[in-house]
Amino acid sequence: MESLKKENEIYNFSDIDSLNYCKTILPNVSRSFAIGIEFLKGDLQKSVLVGYLLCRIIDTVEDDRYLDLNLKKQYLNKFIECFTDLKKANYYNSIADELTGDKYHIDLVRNTTKVFQIYFSLSTNSQKILKKWVTEMSNGMALFVTRYPNGIRIVSLNEYKEYCYYVAGTVGYILTELWKEYGSCINDKSYQIMLKNSAIFGEALQTINILKDIAWDAKGENSIYIPSEILLKYGITHDTLLLDNLRPKAELAINEIIQLAYQDIKISLEYLKSIPRTNFRIRFFCIFPLLLALATLKKFEESKNKITPENVIKVTRNEVKKIKILSLFASIFNFLLDIPVLRFFKI
Repeated sequence: MESLKKENEIYNFSDIDSLNYCKTILPNVSRSFAIGIEFLKGDLQKSVLVGYLLCRIIDTVEDDRYLDLNLKKQYLNKFIECFTDLKKANYYNSIADELTGDKYHIDLVRNTTKVFQIYFSLSTNSQKILKKWVTEMSNGMALFVTRYPNGIRIVSLNEYKEYCYYVAGTVGYILTELWKEYGSCINDKSYQIMLKNSAIFGEALQTINILKDIAWDAKGENSIYIPSEILLKYGITHDTLLLDNLRPKAELAINEIIQLAYQDIKISLEYLKSIPRTNFRIRFFCIFPLLLALATLKKFEESKNKITPENVIKVTRNEVKKIKILSLFASIFNFLLDIPVLRFFKI
């Protein structure tokens, strides 16, 4: 009751309604992040919640393969204006009717005003952090939409890393700056280590998502992220990537991105270890999705066919429970984040 009373003193009823919406829609747009965000508390939880939903809104716009290119660029640019005036977000609600895709993602766009209403209730520093990095993400998305008007076709490994930075590395920076803002015992030394590895933490998760969705991205969103320079080494192209008779060659090329994912995970584990253990909730928030992604990567690597749309790579409910328990203990004990220990637990 005390907590509810305190919230009522800070928010008017419209704000409470908006916050409830944000909390309700979250598990429908990301189950794994919903678990982590629910574990956070207070203003940090609200900041991470809003930050994630803002990123999801522009991601929904970017992913729409049927949206006119000029409109897509316009909407990505217009989104940035919402950070200056809540009234600008009212316009953004209306673009939901022009979008195609997941019904929950579109519903989120339709309620952009509610997300920004909570954004404007955050501390000044939280607002600055979210505005800075979400703007960076939106600008990066607009850059790639302009570069590839007929669907993204990544050319080089450097370009692949550039793309992952914009859509996921920025999220790593959002989180790290929020940890510094709200965490405990994060001195300059710890913060600099975290900051150094921030982008890689986000990019590791992105690479694993890209790997498990290769065929879906190509057929469902007309985007191929495996660099053509890697494919050409094995005698294939973006156009022939999904052909059955070239599957062995395609999987050799994909294996190079798998190895990149493992490299990024290794760095990400160091990122996790650098977060002071006094920040139990923050550590769990970071550890759980990374271990879940690692388990997904392992399943993907062991899969007999990595490029069939029907071959959905999923971690079972029992495995998720095991990972959740391990994440709780790893939030206290760093040795549980060592690669040999994770292998012992079959993750």
